Amino acid sequence: MIYNRLGILVGMDFEARLASTLAPAAVETSGANYLGAKKALERLSVEKIDSIVSFGFAAGLDPVIKAGTILLSHSVVAENREYHADAELRTWLGAEKSEVKLGSLLHSNEIVTSAQKKERLFKDSACLAVDMESGLVAQFAQEKHIPFAVLRVVCDTASRNLPPLVSSVLTQDGKLNFSRIAGSLLTCPFQIKDLFGVGMDMTRAYWHLKRYLANFH
Repeated sequence: MIYNRLGILVGMDFEARLASTLAPAAVETSGANYLGAKKALERLSVEKIDSIVSFGFAAGLDPVIKAGTILLSHSVVAENREYHADAELRTWLGAEKSEVKLGSLLHSNEIVTSAQKKERLFKDSACLAVDMESGLVAQFAQEKHIPFAVLRVVCDTASRNLPPLVSSVLTQDGKLNFSRIAGSLLTCPFQIKDLFGVGMDMTRAYWHLKRYLANFH
């Protein structure tokens, strides 16, 4: 199948740069927040796309999944409803590759920061991972009658607690706000240990996704 005008929604600026290597596409950044994702989808709607991909990082919920695991979810669960990804688009993205993990992805309107909450979400949903864009992408695709798929890489694992600062370190266009990070660390230096662990996971996830894209098709 040929996708003439692929749309891609990501959360952060550096994810957008990775996504641009996937295919000629319209790429929009949400800033990893609900309103930002809605506005980004409005911009993609103007582009008259014929398919859409939710792309980037996800938080692991399944405790056996490691940082760097590539996910090509067959469905997205959002607001207690399951949306099925398009089989052809998933195959085009590499769903049949041996290194890809299949399963369902959970949508959240908020960043999931605690291992305890991840454990509860996994118990309630049995989803492999959670992110903040895929549910909105699935709903958008259904409204526009276009196929959608999800290509994500696990960043923080199910056992990883995220420091409080992660909820407020991005600008509206999905870039890291380094002055806010520094200010938060000065106020609450206990976050440094967890931030270091998150940074290790993010680096691993980034290079796994970059390598996957380098071998794409």
